[in-house]
Amino acid sequence: MSCLFRSVSMVVVLNGVLADECPTSVRSLLAAHPGYRDAAAQLLAAAARVIGPQGLLYVAQRELAAVVPHDKNVTIIGSDDATSWSGAVALAHLDGSGTAEAAAAMVARVQQLAVGYPEGRLELQLVGGFTDPHRYSDELFANIM
Repeated sequence: MSCLFRSVSMVVVLNGVLADECPTSVRSLLAAHPGYRDAAAQLLAAAARVIGPQGLLYVAQRELAAVVPHDKNVTIIGSDDATSWSGAVALAHLDGSGTAEAAAAMVARVQQLAVGYPEGRLELQLVGGFTDPHRYSDELFANIM
């Protein structure tokens, strides 16, 4: 199974298993993989840490950034309560505006940063979203997938 992202075909692996198809909504993803709901609950229950400005790269809504582990100026990349660090990392705070363009730019930038590191792979981590009566987060999720 693969999802078509512009001209790039990518496989989807959920919990270490190759998916037959891309999840079309957050509800369908959580129904098929309840462990993600548990992991989200653990993330929400974690105590917040105050991080000083030294080494921090903050990504605001509608921004994106990409870094590599050996960047001497950045040790933490985050947006509100989301942080990530492993290999070349790109983080975007998306709200539905310019999603396809942001995703394409992120993939391209991570690939540029990863030149010379052939052992890497592209991974997508989705964090966030909200429950609303219009299911706006579901639409954003489907657009990203």
